[in-house]
Amino acid sequence: MKYLFLFFILITNNAIAHQPRLVFDNPNKDNIYTVSDPEISQAFYGKLSGDPHYYKIESDIDFMFYVGILVPKIDENFNKLSIEVINNNNEIIFIADGNNFIWKPWYEPYARDWYYKGPEIGKDVGGEFKKSIPLQNGSYIVKIFNNTNYGAYSLAIGEIEFFGSNIIEQMLIWVPILFYISPVMDVVYWDKFDVRAYIPHIFLLVLIFLIYLFFKKITSRNFK
Repeated sequence: MKYLFLFFILITNNAIAHQPRLVFDNPNKDNIYTVSDPEISQAFYGKLSGDPHYYKIESDIDFMFYVGILVPKIDENFNKLSIEVINNNNEIIFIADGNNFIWKPWYEPYARDWYYKGPEIGKDVGGEFKKSIPLQNGSYIVKIFNNTNYGAYSLAIGEIEFFGSNIIEQMLIWVPILFYISPVMDVVYWDKFDVRAYIPHIFLLVLIFLIYLFFKKITSRNFK
């Protein structure tokens, strides 16, 4: 498993990855989701079902801030989503209007899914994605919404890619990304089936079968 894990990391090492967070609860105003380590790159997978979603960020020190949003590319019709960032005084300090934004198709190699890439809040440096901007310490609310408050999304928070300080921690993060996240998103959030989500599973089954044939051949020789 260790070498299989390293293989998939190597073939996708040029892509942008986020630590995945599956949001099964409805993070509405009465059930706000608290984000830990807001500078660390994380992706929150959720689905609006009639109400806006709220994510809370609290920091005792000044920190670097970034948010961006994607929606699954199932067909040409999709729900555009917007983002608001609200401070301690209930003031909207940033807004990313999804209705006045040109959404473009974007492929995410780790989850092996196509998305529409939406608006971001950060510093435009001329690249594919914006960069983090400094924010003062305090409490902030990130609000996800649209006119109907319906639609699936992937909310990116933070920019620093960190996947553990040793191989064990890295495997605990990467194995769910490669083998679990994409199928669950397809079934639970995206309401679709895509065979590409199961590429690591197919690869693992083929590898296990080849190992089985190898040991079977060795065993049969020993009994002759």
